[in-house]
Amino acid sequence: SQLEKMFGVYVDGKEHHYETIIEVCKGAMHYTHWPTLIIGMSAFAIMFGLKKMAPKIPNVLVAVVVTTVISWAIGFQHDSKIDIATIQSDKAKELITSFNAAMNAKPELEKKQTDISKMLDDAKKAHDKKAILDAEYENNRIQLDIKAVSEKAAESRKEIRDLLFQGVEQDGGKLLFYAENEIPAGAKDDGRTWRIRVGNKAIKPEALSMMGGGAVVGEIPKGLPSISIPPLDIRAMSHLLASAVIISLLGFMEAISIAKAMAAKTGQRLDPNQELIGQGLANILGSMTNAYPVSGSFSRSAVNLQAGAVSGLSSLFTSATVALVLLFFTPLLYHLPQSVLAAVIMMAVIGLINASGFIHAWKAKKYDGAISIISFLMTLAFAPHLDKGIMIGVGLSLAVFLYKSMRPNVSTLSRGKDDALQDAVSHGLKECQYIDMIRFDGPLFFANASYLEDQISARMENKKDLKHIIIVANGMNDIDASGEEVLSLVVGNVRSAGMDISFSGVNETVMAVLERTHLIEKIGRDHIYTTMEKAICAVHETAHKKSEESQCPLTNVCYIA
Repeated sequence: SQLEKMFGVYVDGKEHHYETIIEVCKGAMHYTHWPTLIIGMSAFAIMFGLKKMAPKIPNVLVAVVVTTVISWAIGFQHDSKIDIATIQSDKAKELITSFNAAMNAKPELEKKQTDISKMLDDAKKAHDKKAILDAEYENNRIQLDIKAVSEKAAESRKEIRDLLFQGVEQDGGKLLFYAENEIPAGAKDDGRTWRIRVGNKAIKPEALSMMGGGAVVGEIPKGLPSISIPPLDIRAMSHLLASAVIISLLGFMEAISIAKAMAAKTGQRLDPNQELIGQGLANILGSMTNAYPVSGSFSRSAVNLQAGAVSGLSSLFTSATVALVLLFFTPLLYHLPQSVLAAVIMMAVIGLINASGFIHAWKAKKYDGAISIISFLMTLAFAPHLDKGIMIGVGLSLAVFLYKSMRPNVSTLSRGKDDALQDAVSHGLKECQYIDMIRFDGPLFFANASYLEDQISARMENKKDLKHIIIVANGMNDIDASGEEVLSLVVGNVRSAGMDISFSGVNETVMAVLERTHLIEKIGRDHIYTTMEKAICAVHETAHKKSEESQCPLTNVCYIA
């Protein structure tokens, strides 16, 4: 969002930031105000250099002071108010007329929409279905008209911004503005490239603003806003309630995301409840000064952190400083270039980029790394709608959680080189032909109970000499009714197939369920062992009668050749 200020170009904001960036790049290719870019890059150099060589010096303050003085000294800003008659371009005049027509039509349409909204409310109160349909039709029609007028204004505004002019001085010092490369033969321009300043208001033909230099902060209104209790309008509140709830939720979500990024950087503890209370109080007080809805600002928080802030008191000092500046020092900021402000924000935000977090997540679990990267890219793609990127990340995390819960790790154990029982597949160990020691990692509940049953059935089918199954329940920290039913079914199926089944490491929670459902009687108390080693000792001799194994993988280390 700061890129256009660096190049000195102006574009309308698009629905997504990446679209705006594309438009900025197109605008920069058409025209770049080089002094703006140079002074912005100089601010970058000052801040970066001081941060590396003299970190105790406030690099942001130095950059602001130096560039402001340079801007004042060289006349960085060079604006002029002119009459439209001095523009010697019929195309420019037609575009201005078209733009003004669209902008002047919009307020009238919006007034009509307000009146129709009142009519619609009255019709709903009177339960007049015909009047409701008529009002809704008119409201939809006017919305389409407003959209068409806005699109026409945006189209004209873009074309006006693309116009470049050269000024030719006349007798008496007056300038006439010609389209670039269209000045009369023999005439000499003033050496500047001029552009028409156009925003979201109609252009005054008698006081048209021309820009021949860079953009500065300009005049800042002095004083503090007046405080008054807002009027309570039930009708307006009913209309705005849904939007207000959405704004508050998105504001809180964005603020928490920013706070987590800052907390990860500083190692501070984050209290979401405190943040929510703070935002609520700020919005209540803000309503008394006609303020915008309050939320966390990523760029401002980044600048605050870079300046060395370590607590919320920094915001109090910042607010006090802003109040003092608004009261007494606003003229000093007049010549501060906009590109320097953009450089300060960009420098602070760049410092918050933490690529090591992605790498760490990838090393820990590849799917965690993938989710973090996808969430980051989606947040960038959907910006400024950060909620969509966050929701995608939450959705992916939930999907992985559900998948892991529904398909927990079920492994067959064998004796490892450190004399511990390990996953045979992951460690390249042979499996015992007669005893299958199955470890189930996770709670056994309705979502994964059938998965355990399928895993045991597959082993019974594949291992023709299998005589005994030991379920290692150390990782089974809980069990629900569905899990208990599946265990009962598994015990019955195993024993009906001429095999036997035992359990080891059953904790108190699972054991309590087995006791209450009397499944413990079906399993047999003598088939429940406290440790894996006791279970192996108890069943090994019986299971290995007439065994052809030279060495049992449950008692000896046997690697797959």
